[in-house]
Amino acid sequence: MLRWIFRAFAAIASVACLIPLPAVAAAPARIVSINACTDQLLLALADREQILAVTTFARDPNVSFYADRAEGLKTIVGNAEEVLKLKPDLVLVGSFTRSVTRAQLAAQGIRIVSFPPARSIEDIKKQIGEMASLLGNEERGRALIAEIDAAFANLDRPPWPLRAIQLERRGFAAGTDTLIDDIMRRLGIINAATELGIRYVDRTTLEAVLKAKPDVLILDSANLGANDQGVALLAHPALERVLPPDRRIVIPENQIVCGSPAVALAARTLRDAAERILNKR
Repeated sequence: MLRWIFRAFAAIASVACLIPLPAVAAAPARIVSINACTDQLLLALADREQILAVTTFARDPNVSFYADRAEGLKTIVGNAEEVLKLKPDLVLVGSFTRSVTRAQLAAQGIRIVSFPPARSIEDIKKQIGEMASLLGNEERGRALIAEIDAAFANLDRPPWPLRAIQLERRGFAAGTDTLIDDIMRRLGIINAATELGIRYVDRTTLEAVLKAKPDVLILDSANLGANDQGVALLAHPALERVLPPDRRIVIPENQIVCGSPAVALAARTLRDAAERILNKR
């Protein structure tokens, strides 16, 4: 009986060897990104030869942390006509990419993968993992996630809590469910914009900012541009009296506008500046 069973297993095994195994899906080789934030993930994780095109924003160092890596790559505005001419096998889009563009690409059978805005460190780590898997570069993704974890593990909180508010052009402030809010909470910094009832990013007023009584102002640039009406609130004398230059922290836009490995540098910038300000109090 045992001999018969062994012969049966051997027969099954020999037949199984003749059945072809399912093919492992090849990593995409012709990738186009039509979103500024998917540009960043792609430039961080892809092999250069995988990248067919990125957006024009990818080369702008003001908004792209990896602008140097985008040098020499083809850049496009991101409309369907441009993309179709390139014949990609994968197109990366954002949540707010025009639905008509998505529909035109999908109608041609092009694979589309969408990434929503990252609103927390965990979102960034998740998207790095997803993008790395998509590109066939899982090990590279794990290494970047480990770097982010290590950076935050080594960041001590400021010795005393600070109240901060991040303001952008035209009076926009970052409230709850934003990346900068998550960074502040991890550092023990109070986001004064949340007390104004702001969720995501919304406009506020000079009066509301002054009433919130922040200790520091977080900006994305030290150059306010005196002739630019978009920074009128930021350059207002009343705000400067309460929050003079030595109580302002600049976190470059290219470190914080998108969820990318640059977030670790943004956190370090905020932590070091907060300690400097506290030491002067």
